[in-house]
Amino acid sequence: MLFRALLLSSLAAGISGCTRPKVKNLILFGDSYTDEGRLQYLLGSGGVPPPPGTVIPRSNVTAAGSYSWPYFASQKLGAETYNYAISGAFCSNEIVRQFLDVGGMLFPFPAVIEDEIPAFKADVEYASTHANTTFLHDRTAENSVYALWIGTNDLGIGAFLSDEQVSGKTVSDYIDCVWTLFDEVYSTGGRRFVLLTELPLERSPLYASIENGGTGDVNYWTDKATYNTTQYEEKIRESTTTVNTIYDYGGPFQLLVQKRWRGASFTILNAHQIVLDIISEPEKYLDAPANVTGFYYTCPDPLSTDGCVASEHPLSSFLWYDSLHPSTRTGEIIGLEFAKALEGNSSDLDFESAAAMCSQLSTGLNPKFPTKILKY
Repeated sequence: MLFRALLLSSLAAGISGCTRPKVKNLILFGDSYTDEGRLQYLLGSGGVPPPPGTVIPRSNVTAAGSYSWPYFASQKLGAETYNYAISGAFCSNEIVRQFLDVGGMLFPFPAVIEDEIPAFKADVEYASTHANTTFLHDRTAENSVYALWIGTNDLGIGAFLSDEQVSGKTVSDYIDCVWTLFDEVYSTGGRRFVLLTELPLERSPLYASIENGGTGDVNYWTDKATYNTTQYEEKIRESTTTVNTIYDYGGPFQLLVQKRWRGASFTILNAHQIVLDIISEPEKYLDAPANVTGFYYTCPDPLSTDGCVASEHPLSSFLWYDSLHPSTRTGEIIGLEFAKALEGNSSDLDFESAAAMCSQLSTGLNPKFPTKILKY
């Protein structure tokens, strides 16, 4: 399968043709797939967000089992990371409403729109009013990239999969929420956007049917065995593939037809295909003994962390760290592909000035992982 990245030449000031400036600031939003310590900060602070301008130290204790994908992306890009992702986050509390227990007090579970975006905007304000700070001090339209990876919680058990979303809300509302994130970032001067697609969750141990080797009752789904797991495996597959199709068509439509983000670029990173490719050729990506169906860290009691055990095999041999989260090895693969997409490290660019557009057939990116890059 040939990789094709389509780039429509940018009309944004300061972005010439199809060049992609060096990334200095990598600004991230999302859930546990991206979080590098923000939820732990909130739990330790009694649910109080960090003051504006606070740098939360990057943690290697994440849902991936060690470093997660932003670490590898930022190392490859040489970029400073500002990570607002919170484990367990939904896109909006207006669509899915769950609660977080912090020391016996219940808070609405942090969400991208209600929590992550306000925190980011507060930091932008802080940086603009503190001339001597190095915090976001050199954020420009050209050198800053904003990435969102969300949806695993929204589409999963406890939300759309089990029909527990806010009454009357649909997947269309979720999609609108995703576009709203980029609206909010755009209003602060952001112009380089990345959206990561949903993973094939039906292949995760949590959502695979018991008949297909998925788990029984686990901590993320304590009564899974009481469900028709074959039906729910198919339902999550339909949800993720539908959302990804809407991303594919909706991103270009919002950018190029609706002209929603004038002067912006929009990249869709196909994380879904990356994981499918690891599944199809595990020995190519994972250390021996490569394992794409099981997971590294197992807790026998779904209601307790007592007795949890790690595999005797290396973490780098697993696609999944636990029943839901990709391992740090998977995160490394995704992070490096993310960096390659932003670097545009292919040399064969053709410019068609009459059509004011250019196309790229990239040899620098893995042909298994098609990435769409659009500019307006």
